[in-house]
Amino acid sequence: MDFDQLNEALKAHPELESPSFLQGMLVGLMCGDSDLKEAVWIKRILEEAEVKSVKENLLVQLHELYLESNKTLNGSGFELTLCLPEENEELAWRVAMLGQWCEGFLYGMGLAGQSEQKLKGDVAELFRDFGDIARIEIDGLSEAGEQEESDFMELVEFVKIGVLTINEELNPVEGSPIMMQDAPTDTLH
Repeated sequence: MDFDQLNEALKAHPELESPSFLQGMLVGLMCGDSDLKEAVWIKRILEEAEVKSVKENLLVQLHELYLESNKTLNGSGFELTLCLPEENEELAWRVAMLGQWCEGFLYGMGLAGQSEQKLKGDVAELFRDFGDIARIEIDGLSEAGEQEESDFMELVEFVKIGVLTINEELNPVEGSPIMMQDAPTDTLH
């Protein structure tokens, strides 16, 4: 998903936060409700933000965001991509958007009826970690060296793996049963 394209479409609707927040909210809803339909999600975000009308361009971007997020969340898992600014953007901006992504994720999980109190073990801990990331301080991040870039990439990977862990815990994939060949009915005497 292209952060800049979605960000451009969102300019008329600042109440929708950011592309990162929207995708986080969507993925949180998908993890909390594995049967989430696209129309329900779009209606929900527009109602939550009290948006009365939208341009077609925004609906197209939201449609693409839904399709891409659904495909990558429920695929092999390793292709999950967070809707964040490009690497050439300032680190402070990218960190802020990762915080918004986690805030959106927790918001979406809440809308789906999931809360830290309902979750157990590693999933509850990840929920708390995402809350910490959502409150991340970006002061002093204007100077981004190799270490800061590396730390940021590790944090992004942590969030991706955390999301996949939460999704797997809440929506376990059932393998298809192995079909046995019919046993021969002839018996030897």
